[in-house]
Amino acid sequence: MLRLILNLFCILAFLLSFWFFVTDRLQQKESSTLLGEVWYNNSPSSLQLAEAIIDRYIDPCSLISILGCPSFLWHPTISSALQLPASLFFFALGVFILLISKWLPRRRGRRLMYNKLWRDGRR
Repeated sequence: MLRLILNLFCILAFLLSFWFFVTDRLQQKESSTLLGEVWYNNSPSSLQLAEAIIDRYIDPCSLISILGCPSFLWHPTISSALQLPASLFFFALGVFILLISKWLPRRRGRRLMYNKLWRDGRR
């Protein structure tokens, strides 16, 4: 069941990648649509909320004041990822999900187990 769900997310990520690639080519813009731009266009308040939560509650440098280091999780890391083209990001996400789903073991169906018991005479 988990493998099926991951495969559906993989297909969705590849379709989004294809969609952004085609729309970028049809619009003939100078640059591709950025991931941060897509997020901001769809939900600007969640982008600002995510930045505030990650900076205040998840970043280890802001949680532990003894460390004395500047926050590094949102501004150099996540903001750099938000500058990636959306088609490239969704393609990489699709490949990552595909690799995870292929890594999971396959579940043998009941029919295969029933056939094995039938052949062994243990019916």
